[in-house]
Amino acid sequence: MAIWACLLIAVLLILSPMVWLRPSPGETLRSRLRQYVRRHGGELDFTRAPLARPDIALIGYRLRYPIDEKGAAFVLVRNRVASEALDAATPDWRWREVPLPSLDDARHQALAAWLESLPDDVLVVESREQTLRVWWQEGVGLERFEREWPTWLAMRDTLAGSGRKG
Repeated sequence: MAIWACLLIAVLLILSPMVWLRPSPGETLRSRLRQYVRRHGGELDFTRAPLARPDIALIGYRLRYPIDEKGAAFVLVRNRVASEALDAATPDWRWREVPLPSLDDARHQALAAWLESLPDDVLVVESREQTLRVWWQEGVGLERFEREWPTWLAMRDTLAGSGRKG
């Protein structure tokens, strides 16, 4: 009997690290979201988000504009993490950097509508000449994200060509 107990303890000691190394449900979700983005035209950005709060971990989902169509440069920050000194863009968002060049009315309205549809954990939206980045905490399920991903691509397409000409 003692031999069986010793063997059982040895097997449990061997298997216990494997249980600890198993990914958590949150890690599994993030992995599935990231795989989906890579397969459907997006890229991941692990650099530091343009946010003044280092205590908030964010990942950037990057969408490239077409090579011949630059995007306007701007940064939007969600109100709950933004300074009151920043200008309001919509009821829930503030400009950290106002678009240069300015967005036309149609693009501005499309952007405002899209911002309101984003998940609550999206905290920063950044556009540069080559890319549109959405900085967030990856807190929605894959099913919802799959439904919303086409709107992200459509927003990229809408903003393409809004940048400086030449």
